[in-house]
Amino acid sequence: MNWSFLKNEVDAGDFLIDCRSQSAYEQETLEGAYYFPFIKKAFGSDPESHKKLCGPMQAVLGEIQKSKKNRVIVFDEGMGMFSSRMVYLLRAMGFAESFVLARKWPTDGTKRPGKLKMEFEPADKSKPIESVVDKAFMEKNLTKLQIFDARTIEEYEGRLPRLTSPEEGTLCGRLPGAFLWDWRNLYDAEANLIDRSVFKKRLNGFPFMPERPTVIYDYNGARSCLLALMLRETGYIDVNTYQGSWFEWRKSSLPKQAVSIFGQKAVAAAPPRVGGVDRKKV
Repeated sequence: MNWSFLKNEVDAGDFLIDCRSQSAYEQETLEGAYYFPFIKKAFGSDPESHKKLCGPMQAVLGEIQKSKKNRVIVFDEGMGMFSSRMVYLLRAMGFAESFVLARKWPTDGTKRPGKLKMEFEPADKSKPIESVVDKAFMEKNLTKLQIFDARTIEEYEGRLPRLTSPEEGTLCGRLPGAFLWDWRNLYDAEANLIDRSVFKKRLNGFPFMPERPTVIYDYNGARSCLLALMLRETGYIDVNTYQGSWFEWRKSSLPKQAVSIFGQKAVAAAPPRVGGVDRKKV
């Protein structure tokens, strides 16, 4: 897989974070692993919502510093969206030695019932997180950005508002000008991340330039983080995730494409913009 944000082994001196479900964590996890429930939540990008993300992230960094451990290993069922989200945010806040465990659960190591679940209050003051942009930034720069939609083709085409548990009456659609890169296609048939050379080849099919500002969004800001880590490692310089994603954008009066109401007849959608790549193979 040859991605530098992945690590194959866990060392005794690592700070471990489990991003699987709470029930799975409480049943069994790697000895000493922490669980932070906030990482699975959707956050808007307004100041109050940002405090709800910023506060826990600052507290996680505090726990890491108190432990005096120099490396963080994050895991879930298998190089998934929540472990990638945690690593992306830790790196964005300055902790570069943060990595996703490149193994599927169950992995090697001593296991115990998880008892280090920690929840934190919102921050008193909202501080920007590097490479995480808000709705105001998106609105101001929409026509200047290279935008990837990391959701599924069903969400992108306006047929589903979200992949899991879609609710009738919810607005479907996408951000104007976004190109589809279905998050599921970052994996091969064995559910491992695709090789970097394969990723770069597919990336060449998009009319994007590595030096231009690039923003990735999905439904709640989680799936986009894996694609962001991969883009950064293949030469993209200015890579950002949109924190509010479709969860926030759908509630605004800002422009949208492929709009429909879930459970009602959809408005005709434009075909997916996936550059020169077959959309089924992206």
